[in-house]
Amino acid sequence: MKRFLLASVFGLALCVPVMAADIVSPVETPEWTWQGAYAGVFGAGTLEHYKIHAPGIGAATHNVGSAAIGGFAGYNFQSGKVVYGVEGELGYRFKKNTFDDIPGAGVLDASTGLFGSLKGRVGVDMGSYLPFITAGVTAAKLKTFYPGGAAERDATIVGGIVGAGVDVALTHNVFLRGEYDFSFFGKKSLEYCGGGCTLEHTVQTHDFRVGIAMKF
Repeated sequence: MKRFLLASVFGLALCVPVMAADIVSPVETPEWTWQGAYAGVFGAGTLEHYKIHAPGIGAATHNVGSAAIGGFAGYNFQSGKVVYGVEGELGYRFKKNTFDDIPGAGVLDASTGLFGSLKGRVGVDMGSYLPFITAGVTAAKLKTFYPGGAAERDATIVGGIVGAGVDVALTHNVFLRGEYDFSFFGKKSLEYCGGGCTLEHTVQTHDFRVGIAMKF
């Protein structure tokens, strides 16, 4: 009986260090990568710049602020520390602006509610951080109303978009985003009451965005 107890104690003494080593050894986790598909939502503060020109009469410029919301989705490829990919987005700006100093027209309502873009992205993998730059094409729905002639004119304006930002990983499939984008659109001429009521619209936007997304 004594021999059995001694053998048991000796065996347990040998097993305890092995078990302890297993407990304190680090757990292997999958290697982090930014590669893959992702989708998310964002909120933004937008500064819109309008230049409205009445040919032969003059022009008026205005800077106005607006809140915006939207969603985005894309796919990242990764080669070493370089991360690159493509991303699409769709959003909506809420502000309708009333300008009361438009040459010729006098008063005009204008807004760029619905907007979207398709962008390419290039960034640098810094572990949990991904700083990036982006560029692409963008479009917005310009809606205007000329109460003097009770005329409403809508148009799709197309332009370019450039920006920069940073993605911050919270977990292996959730990340936060902070981003700035500048959009510039081509000139758009709209007629409200024939050739005598033509206005040329030029729009630029500055978007300051915060978003959250899931990587698949």
